Formats: sequence, C-alpha cells, structure tokens
Amino acid sequence: MSEQIVPVSALLLKLKNVISQNVILDHVWIEGEISNLTKHRSGHYYFSIKDAHSEMSCVMFASNVNRLRFSVEEGMKVLIKGSVNIYEQRGSLQLYVRAMRPQGVGELYLEFEQRKRRLAEMGYFDESRKKTQPLWIMDIGVITAKDGAALQDVLITIRKRWPMMKITLYPALVQGPNAPKTLIQALRRADQKGHDALLLVRGGGSFEDLFCFNDVDLVKTISSLQTFLVAGIGHEVDTTLAELAADIRVATPTYAAQRVSKDQYEMMGNLVAIRQWIKEKTGQKIQQYRTTLNTYKRNPYFHDPLTWVIEKQMRLDALTNALAHNVRIRYTNDQSSLSNLEQKLFVNVPMKTIELEKQNLALSKKQLIENTKRINELKREQLMRQSALLDACSPLKILSRGYALVSDNQNSLIKSIKEITQNEVIRVHLSDGSFEARVLEKEEDNG
Repeated sequence: MSEQIVPVSALLLKLKNVISQNVILDHVWIEGEISNLTKHRSGHYYFSIKDAHSEMSCVMFASNVNRLRFSVEEGMKVLIKGSVNIYEQRGSLQLYVRAMRPQGVGELYLEFEQRKRRLAEMGYFDESRKKTQPLWIMDIGVITAKDGAALQDVLITIRKRWPMMKITLYPALVQGPNAPKTLIQALRRADQKGHDALLLVRGGGSFEDLFCFNDVDLVKTISSLQTFLVAGIGHEVDTTLAELAADIRVATPTYAAQRVSKDQYEMMGNLVAIRQWIKEKTGQKIQQYRTTLNTYKRNPYFHDPLTWVIEKQMRLDALTNALAHNVRIRYTNDQSSLSNLEQKLFVNVPMKTIELEKQNLALSKKQLIENTKRINELKREQLMRQSALLDACSPLKILSRGYALVSDNQNSLIKSIKEITQNEVIRVHLSDGSFEARVLEKEEDNG
C-alpha cells in the first residue's frame, strides 16, 4: 500500500467537514463560565467557556452580539448555543456562538439590574435632581393608555377628592416594544403645555409587561422634564426605572391621583376653622377699639371742654401770680441783706477792707441782677408756653372754627336740647361777639 502525503490544511479541512457534518448542536445549550473575555472594537466577542474539567475557545460575531439583552461580563455563568468547527489558520477547535443567556437569572431581570446600576452611576436617580411638588395643583397631564384601568382609577379619584381639577390625557402605549417611543413622545408634549404636574401611570402586570418602563431613553427623558412628575406603575411590589427617575414614586395610579389632589371635604373643614378664627380675632379687635373709644369719651375735655379750659387758665393765673410774688420777695430780701452788709462794713472794718467789700458787693449786686433777669426770662418762657397751651385749648379758638356756645338768661351754658323751651330767649356766643335769639322750634335727635 503506497503512502499518502497531504498538507496540514487538507487535514484540517477534512476534520472540519467531518465535524460540521456529524456534530449537530442546534437544540443543545452548553453550560459554562465566561473566561478571558475580549470585546473587540469590531464588535466581536472572543472568550473561553469552561467548567471544572475543560475549556473551549469561543467567538461571537457582532451580528449576534447586537441581539443580546444583557451585558456579558468576565466570570459570568451562561448558557450558549452555536456550532463547533475548526479554525484552520491555527488548527484550533472553536465554538461559534449564535445565542447566549444568563444561567440561573432571567435575562430580562439581569438586563434590568445592569441598566439600573449603570443609570444610578450616571446620577439619574439622585434626589438632588428631583423637583419639589407645587403647593397648589389645579391642572395635570396624565400619560397612560386611553382605554386602560389606570386612567379610570385616576379620574374616579380626582372626581371624588378635587372635582375642579383640570385633566388632560396624553395617550401612549404602556406595553410592548413600541411603548417607550410613544411614552417619550407623550411626556415631551405634556411637558410643553405648562401643567402644574404630570402623572405617568399604568395598572399591574407581569415583569415582562412592565419592562417597557425600564427603557434607558425613557429614563433620560423623565430626568429632563421641567414639570413635576408623579409615577404610579403596576402594584406596590413592582419597581421600574421610570419610577426611580420620577420626582415622586407611588404604589398605584390611585395613589398618584391622591398625591396631586386636595381633599375637598378636608379643605372645607379648614376653611370653616379659618373663618371662625377670623371672626374671633375681629371681635377681639372691635372690643379693644371700643374700650379705647370709651376711655376717650370719659376724658374731661370732651365731656366739658369749656370748664376744663377755665380750670387750666385759673391754674396758669395762680402760677403767674405766685411767680411774681416770689420774685418781689426775693428781690426785697436781697436788697435788705445788701443794706445790712453795707452798714456792718462801714462800722466794723477798715477802709481798705471796706473798699474791697464794696467791690465784692458791687460784683454780687451785678450777679444778683443778672440772676434775677435770667430767672425772669426763664419764668417768662414758662409763662409763654403755658399761655400758648392755654390759647390752643381756649374755647375762643374752637369758636373761631365756626362753633358757638349757647347760654340761658342766667348765663349758664346749655349742653342739651332738653335744657331749653320753645320761645325761650337764649344768648349765642361766637368768636367775635354774641347775640340774643329766641327759640322758635326745637327738634331732638333720636339717634
């Protein structure tokens, strides 16, 4: 038998054909751990899949990588599907991977966690980015399915709590691959309308049904809104990335409606309490002013201004007379003291001392005169001030403004209409004189 000589490439090609025709893996998932992962700039992934006993080289081309819904990481346990073949240039056995999914964790949940971690690191869920709820909300926009139960929950709640609220619906898909795009469009339209707040709501559903609310572009859109946003998606146990990015997250659509609406019955109770408080405070103020008014009414000046002025004038006259009397007495006493001193000086002291004392006497006399003048000036100023005060309170001043004093034939002031009789002769005092008048008719004020 003759020997056959073949090149290496022919051998590898033969082996490649044998493997491709006999090793069929169409319905087989291969389990292992990712090792030596390289993500090439071309988009291809090069790695090894291994277990406790063996390891095999793998390649996943960019067209298949783009269909992955999670991020492949070193050390991750996965299930892969593909075909086995020989890489002729190196003569190595390789697994060409067409599909891959995480082992032990749902693919969607893994993708959710990876997106959540990445967006959190970028700051999209930070509290510092969230807007404060407006104090009064009277106009809201609702982003949800137009035929969904979530919209009915919101409408029923608002009608019950705050029926005067203005509500505008921005319909969007809330499930399926096209939902994120319609939600983003609806949010942007609503954000431009100047609403007080927006509600992003959806009823309960499975994790897969709610997954459209985990869209990265949807999260970024929510973070860029200028309007305060409340998100109520699914049930209390459900959490989506859209809710984490919203300004406020609540458990259900009903809670979202409650969050942005006042309770009309509670507000009515508050208004009643405020009205009662205002009534009490107003009553207290009125009583306070009434007390002050009564105090003014009891003042002697308002009760009998003429008598009050006369008393002040008599007091001023008494003070003026006392001042003049005291000045005269002091001046007389000082003159007497000077005379006595002069006599003693001439009798008891030498001439030189007398001359000295005369000088002192003259100086004292001069000081006495100056002090007397100063005291007179001071008293005169006090008198002028008292006179000015008296003049300001004088009934003549009051009469000069058009008022009049009325007295009977006994010259007693008449203060009430009840003190005069018809045909009685009375005297009317004006600022520049007086005249007599006869009472032809009198009319009492019943007010």
